[in-house]
Amino acid sequence: MSRIYEVPFLPDDRQRWPLMLSGRVLESYPTRFDALRAAVNRAAADGGGAGIGVEGADGVWRPFGSDIKRPVRPPPTPRHLSAIG
Repeated sequence: MSRIYEVPFLPDDRQRWPLMLSGRVLESYPTRFDALRAAVNRAAADGGGAGIGVEGADGVWRPFGSDIKRPVRPPPTPRHLSAIG
């Protein structure tokens, strides 16, 4: 993905939620929902090369595609267990 729109969990000093691209604030919104909606609209308009990063309450940034679905991850590596008898 070439463009990642970012929405933080907490608002800025003015109590507005920034919508960022590569760490640069593009716009700010009165609610987090408005910032997320703008991120989805911009990413969808950009097409498949855009994504969205959303910060969770735990401080972890989570990636989403322009269709607001989590990117597909490979399944975890299976563990081989053996029984001792």
